[in-house]
Amino acid sequence: MEQLSLEARVARLEDEPPIDLGSVDLAVNAPAPLRRRFEEVFSYIATVEGAVPQNVADITALLPGLGPLDRRFLSVWQGHELAHSAIFDALRTELGLTARPGADRATRTPRSRRSFRAWGTLARIPWLHDVFTLVYLVRGAMNEHMTYDCYRHLGRHFDALGEHALTRTVTEPIRRQEAAHLGYYRLAATTHRRTLSPAQVALAGRITVSTYALVGSSPAGRAESGRVCTALAGDHLDAVLDSVQDLADQLLGADDRPLPPFVQRAMADSLGYDAPRPGQAA
Repeated sequence: MEQLSLEARVARLEDEPPIDLGSVDLAVNAPAPLRRRFEEVFSYIATVEGAVPQNVADITALLPGLGPLDRRFLSVWQGHELAHSAIFDALRTELGLTARPGADRATRTPRSRRSFRAWGTLARIPWLHDVFTLVYLVRGAMNEHMTYDCYRHLGRHFDALGEHALTRTVTEPIRRQEAAHLGYYRLAATTHRRTLSPAQVALAGRITVSTYALVGSSPAGRAESGRVCTALAGDHLDAVLDSVQDLADQLLGADDRPLPPFVQRAMADSLGYDAPRPGQAA
């Protein structure tokens, strides 16, 4: 039943086309506050969403045995995210902002990065391939959860500024797609974990804790990721981070051994302030 549920999720996603730019209402009431407060935010979102083709190339290099269902999901996911990137590039243009660096890269077919190809060589060992697959699925779920929350807070900012059309035609449709992506990753991770040994799950947890960085840290930079998440979540930042940590605990932790607080550590690293590292006392 779970496999059918995963297939049903992918089928529903395949029936959900990328958001048509023509359906988006980019007419803003007050451009100046949006430019002043969100120039970096819009650039970050467009950059991170536009980097998905690189992510797909890296994932398929890391996991050469990825199944057809996962590849179908990646194809749909890429189409959705590129449309999100195009929306924020168009919004930047509407606001009179300069084109962001690398805005044309989404039209290119990227080559996987060397580090992912190297790890993919190790993944030819089936035991490790299963571990890396769980890491990928959990990381995907964590990233989608944080992305969903950030769009939720961005919509609240739009509403506070009276830009209700941006909430209605930008953040709300995007949030619905991100929620569907999250649902797929979460169920896929839960299903896959049940096929692994305790030693494999423990290794996946150690890899996740030691390598985790905020969503978007690779294409946009760690510091920018931290600034954007902080700007969007504001006083709710700890709640956003804690919910991502809770999700990781659900997917990778043991009842008697929760994972160390590595999500808060990643935020601290991105912002350049000190915080307990995973495994250290506060």
